[in-house]
Amino acid sequence: MTKKQFFLLFCGIVVACFFSVRIYYALTDDFRFSNIVYQMPYEKNWEIRAPSEGELASIDHILGQSFHYLGKGSQSYAFVSDDNQYVLKFFKFKHLRPSWFVDLLPPVGFLKNYKDKQRARKTRKLFGVFNSHKLAYDVDREESGLIFIQLNTVENLPRKVTVLDKLGISHTINLEHVPFVLQKKGEVLRDVLGKLLSEGQIEEAKTRIGQIFALYIREYDKGIFDHDHGVMRNLGFVGDEPLHLDVGKLMADSRMLDSEERSKDLGLVVNSLKKWILEHYPQYSSEISLVPDVNINHREHENHERGKQA
Repeated sequence: MTKKQFFLLFCGIVVACFFSVRIYYALTDDFRFSNIVYQMPYEKNWEIRAPSEGELASIDHILGQSFHYLGKGSQSYAFVSDDNQYVLKFFKFKHLRPSWFVDLLPPVGFLKNYKDKQRARKTRKLFGVFNSHKLAYDVDREESGLIFIQLNTVENLPRKVTVLDKLGISHTINLEHVPFVLQKKGEVLRDVLGKLLSEGQIEEAKTRIGQIFALYIREYDKGIFDHDHGVMRNLGFVGDEPLHLDVGKLMADSRMLDSEERSKDLGLVVNSLKKWILEHYPQYSSEISLVPDVNINHREHENHERGKQA
């Protein structure tokens, strides 16, 4: 074999490997068991109140269904239940733990400093995501539609679930070893508004936007806010009820009790909505007022509580 032939063969192998990897990711989204497990130390702060017998029975009933691949985000893989009512999320530890490359680096000289920084960065990211879910479960459970979360792995949990991946291949997962989130399935805001505006239902769209503002304000009243202002993908509805579907960047901040601070944060939400409407439905941009009333907190809270009691 000549040098030219060897070089061409080598290039062909590299190109074939590259496209093989791209095809694999396109077909599977890289969902595999090793990407949803991680050996982490036990964290007491991640423990939740033990569910009642009735709650456990409901959780077991939900998990008794098969779950079908729904999609992936930056933090998790999502699967939807057979009855289309619930979403099961597994954390993407491939993005929350140091890469295999970093683990292989020798702890010497500048490499040690780089390795330590990368590990610390990933640890901060993991704790941020897990702490946000714990915060949502503790103080925003209804607004986020959370049914159950397991952040620490547990021993002797005889609970398994069947999921079908993007290719339709069935996997039985022992939840004893896997952190997960069980949540009501909602429709993201961009789809809800897109459907209404495409049908010319302007008043209904205004109502939905008002509900989203009210949800944000209820959360401010609890001293929490979403650091990620991707309102169009993070917020949505289950039926007529607004929900915070992605709580991965929810944070506690007592400054949100101040009307000036919440006005600033709502301004970012408004900007996100305006940008989406101008991009997709500019003909309605002048008709839809995006001026939330930051003083509706107590009135909306009272109405919300009356609705729950009814």
